[in-house]
Amino acid sequence: MFTNRSKIQAIVFSIVSICVTFSIIGCGRSSSESTDQQSQPDTIATDSLKKTVEIKRKKVADLSQEVIAEYAKTNACYLPLLKDSSLYEAGRQLGFSFEELFNNNLPVDHPYRNRFLVGDFNVLNRDSTNRGVEELNPLLKSMIDFSVVNDSILSVMEEAVHNESLRDTLAAMIKIKYPDRSDELMNFFDKVWKYKTPPIVRKYGVAGSKVYAAGQHLCMCEAQEDTILQVGRFAISGKRQSPSVRITADGRQIRGLHESLPIGKRRSYYAGRYLITSKNWESQRKYDSLDIAHDNKLGGGNNQVTYYQGRAQLPNFLLMDPAPEYPDAMSSNGIHEVALAELSRGMLGSPNSIGCIRVTDFGSKFLRWWTPQNCNFFILYSNDLYVHKLDSIDPETLYPFKTKEEGDRFRKWLNEHLPDKAKSMDIDVEGDHRNGYVVDAYTAYKKEYDEYLKNNK
Repeated sequence: MFTNRSKIQAIVFSIVSICVTFSIIGCGRSSSESTDQQSQPDTIATDSLKKTVEIKRKKVADLSQEVIAEYAKTNACYLPLLKDSSLYEAGRQLGFSFEELFNNNLPVDHPYRNRFLVGDFNVLNRDSTNRGVEELNPLLKSMIDFSVVNDSILSVMEEAVHNESLRDTLAAMIKIKYPDRSDELMNFFDKVWKYKTPPIVRKYGVAGSKVYAAGQHLCMCEAQEDTILQVGRFAISGKRQSPSVRITADGRQIRGLHESLPIGKRRSYYAGRYLITSKNWESQRKYDSLDIAHDNKLGGGNNQVTYYQGRAQLPNFLLMDPAPEYPDAMSSNGIHEVALAELSRGMLGSPNSIGCIRVTDFGSKFLRWWTPQNCNFFILYSNDLYVHKLDSIDPETLYPFKTKEEGDRFRKWLNEHLPDKAKSMDIDVEGDHRNGYVVDAYTAYKKEYDEYLKNNK
């Protein structure tokens, strides 16, 4: 039989055991769990003690490398803290301190100083299995901007993404509840949130007749004393190619692309740390006084539109300036929406760019809104896990449509039922059924389209 004292000791031991387990999985929780809970203290109620016992998490700065490695398996925001030589160019600094995650160009008490970005560029796990990509659309409630906005308004905001008729309802609710912030909140909905699309989930990227493993993500992170929140995650494409020009016998220039990976001797191409030093805009959206006010709140931004070679717009371009400790890294690259027609959009998640970091339309808009000026951007990957071509897989088996007729039927459905989404995703009524844009659109709205087909046989 336990004495009262030994009962209490047993309970405390159980609580500590549970807390240790929570610590292993809680800070690095999977995408299916809400990161809102990560900032809450761990509490366990016991009937015998008739009170709540609170166990506080350990400070992130005090975590061991073993614990950081465990967290990083499900939350890549911890990767910069990992002193793993395989993730960096040889001879460079291994890992960063907790303090180095913060934006030193903003005042110490600035509310957005704790925001940083992580490029998790490996497509393979350490056991050489395919990682796949699974986007995590931004969790508004976990951000300081929406922490006091009530759930009913956030719920209507979510529904209005798919039902344009609810916009006026949303505006009226916000006007009543938050009159001083109504213009700001509606500007966010009209300029950013209404473009939200379902998360991309895929195992492979397809470029013509080639299949590549997918796994590259860009993670939005917020550092707190006892945890690091992953508040969103987008599929991206890092570098795989470089432009080339071939001169024919009659003097004509033939432009093309050749494989040029940032690994091995070219590992210095990407720095381990960048600063986002310029936040540009796009021609699709008007830049007005509300956007200026928001940029001022985040330390800076502008209405300039970036073009590649003066011809192709790179929407919402976030300039990546290599940190001083990486003098050999390529400069002038940036994060932006998929733009160049010769680079398949259906490759998001797999390396396919010529240097910049490519994201979806919604991803580029949200990152432009969320990212503070001079935000730290860490890029981490291993030479042997960065890219993997899968010759054993027939790309034809991965395309959702077998014929142009099937593809056009989906295109027509999207344009008729979700015209705003069709427009933002550049989906015409007719076109190539293997086009990367239509593949991504189908991936996003497969559930809704399959339901439509089921009811309209």
